[in-house]
Amino acid sequence: MTRSFRPTLAVVAVLAGAPSTAPAQALDRLVSGAPDGTVQFHFAAREGVCGNGHSFYRASEMGYYSSYNNGNGNDDNCARGPVRAVIVRAGREVIRIETYAGPLSNDPDGGKDLGAVPAREAAAYLLGLAATLDGRPARDAIQPAILADSAVLTPQLTQLARDQARARDVRSSAISWLARRRGEPGGVGAAAAQRTLDAIVRDRNESESIRRTALSTVGNFERGEGIPLLIAFAGDADSWISRQALSSLANSGDPRARQFVRDALRRTDLPEESRSAVIRGVGNDYATSADYKLLRELYPSVNTDQERNAIINVVGNAGGTENVNWLLALAKSPTETAGRRRQAVSALSRNDDPRVKDALKGLIDR
Repeated sequence: MTRSFRPTLAVVAVLAGAPSTAPAQALDRLVSGAPDGTVQFHFAAREGVCGNGHSFYRASEMGYYSSYNNGNGNDDNCARGPVRAVIVRAGREVIRIETYAGPLSNDPDGGKDLGAVPAREAAAYLLGLAATLDGRPARDAIQPAILADSAVLTPQLTQLARDQARARDVRSSAISWLARRRGEPGGVGAAAAQRTLDAIVRDRNESESIRRTALSTVGNFERGEGIPLLIAFAGDADSWISRQALSSLANSGDPRARQFVRDALRRTDLPEESRSAVIRGVGNDYATSADYKLLRELYPSVNTDQERNAIINVVGNAGGTENVNWLLALAKSPTETAGRRRQAVSALSRNDDPRVKDALKGLIDR
């Protein structure tokens, strides 16, 4: 259930991450002092933000898009303009926060219009809402703050990411944006942002979903800055961290990650569940012929049906002459169980090469 928001000086001081909290408090007083019902204001948008002002907006360089009322995302209608935040209230209780960008338009449902406010003031106020409201309004408050021009957000995002009292989706959003903005001028810095994510991943008092979000976010760092940390996670004594890191590395296209995973597959002490996850991951879009060769060579030495089945499925999805010939040999092998021979046949049946279908037909007939 949502509740109305009147931040104290202490709350704003923590969240604003700035020497003075007066601007955010000033905006709070304006919103709180408006008549009951909806309140709106607008502020300068970051570079790359555009929209039509009423049904959609796009932040292209951040890969972010949102629309209302089936808004058309046509680039021809995407114009630069301020961000408009609409604080939808039932009385004075915040129940929804809407975000628009582009040319200002007359919004008859927008309620009291406070006009233009400084972007940094708006961002601090909105992230204050994210830190105190419950449910959807808290999550919605992050969106317009992210679009604010020249706003330093990583101090507030760090607080949100680590606040275990916040809802999971709010924290997940904060973690994602902290990673994206980790290099912002005047912010906490990339190293501090990475330490925050590291601490969340290693904290066993955290929920697994939040830890997983932080770990996968590290793996998605641009230019591969997170790969060394993932490799460190893969060697962690905590089996959960190790397994999740191996899975993320297996799904990476970074050459360092690919080599680490190949080496991990050759280890004899790799747990079954981890090995199966790595096998499935190594056959992803970044797989090479060397990866499939490794899996074929690894097959006789694996110890469990789960691992063997994973290899058959990955090799079967790959196609190619060498993989097909290996599966045909497996399907004909008198030393394989009937179940694995059937699985090899099933994998071959997914191949649309006429020659494979002829060989498969002869095998089934025989």
